[in-house]
Amino acid sequence: MSDAARHRWAFAVGSILIGIAGFAILLAVHNNRSVQYAALFLVTMGTYSAMPITICWFNQNLGGHHRRSVGSAWQIGFGNIGGIIAVFAFLPGDSPKYVKGYAICIAFIILAIIACMVYGFACWTANKTRDKMTNSLDLTEDQKMELGDMSPDYRYLL
Repeated sequence: MSDAARHRWAFAVGSILIGIAGFAILLAVHNNRSVQYAALFLVTMGTYSAMPITICWFNQNLGGHHRRSVGSAWQIGFGNIGGIIAVFAFLPGDSPKYVKGYAICIAFIILAIIACMVYGFACWTANKTRDKMTNSLDLTEDQKMELGDMSPDYRYLL
């Protein structure tokens, strides 16, 4: 759907909000297995939907194959740090409520929303700035392609 709309921000934030709802339920409800199980579905829907959207959004806004390859490597590499953090977030001593682990998850997912908002605002601002610029540079199409997302004609996907 975000491809058809050519818009990523709302889909990413919407998915993340679903994930937050699931984690909040897991943090608050400890005595109803059915509700906890439903909350796991919300967590899965929210987090597993947001991840590919944010990865595609970032990579589509990197012009040129060199920038895109380095940017995606950094993004995936940094994202894999979550596995290291999870080992120390869900400790056996916190069982069965895992309040600390769920709180850490909520904190990081809120950080993801903040990052999406900052990135979306930065893309929107850059597009508005480029719209106001006069195209006084006489660049060939090859030069514009070489500049990638630094080209004055390039517009970031929101």
